[in-house]
Amino acid sequence: MRNLVYSDNLKIKDALDLYFSKYHFENGGYHLKWFRIKVGSVFIPLPNIKARVDAVKFHDVHHLLTEYPATLKGEAEIGAWEIASGCGKYYVAWVLNFGSLTYGLFFFPKSLFTAFLNGRKCKTNLYHNIRYDENLLNRTVGELRHLIGINDARRDTAIDYLYFIICCLLTFTAAFFFFYFFYIVVRLIANTIK
Repeated sequence: MRNLVYSDNLKIKDALDLYFSKYHFENGGYHLKWFRIKVGSVFIPLPNIKARVDAVKFHDVHHLLTEYPATLKGEAEIGAWEIASGCGKYYVAWVLNFGSLTYGLFFFPKSLFTAFLNGRKCKTNLYHNIRYDENLLNRTVGELRHLIGINDARRDTAIDYLYFIICCLLTFTAAFFFFYFFYIVVRLIANTIK
């Protein structure tokens, strides 16, 4: 674990205020109709649907607990960590995290792999049987780190490595089909314009 930005004795709601302030998120952006994904210097707007808001509330708390920053590299790391520890019923989290895993494999492979193994060592994460409510927000960062087992010492196993390989194969397969589909659509549009 690196130097702690969010100390164990901070309440989650106070740590979130620091996090939102540091990354210029207006109250997490949960109330906005649209959110943006940055790809290079381009921002792609996407609808901020309820399923995404529900997932990102836990995702933001995971940033506090793991200390992965809300940067391009940090999003790849937290994406790998969340996939490794499981996103439960939050399908939007699975989709967005696999997207982060895709670019992370190319640009930050070592950090991504380490984050994935850290996620495998956790007992759980907040996507599993936790409610996002005042009770959660009034708990301390340290309590939640202990709850999910973020500092649990466990050796990496062959199963951990196999799971990483499977996730990478799924990521590459999905990316291939996405880009192939995109290519077909562009070709169809180009042919109809001619």
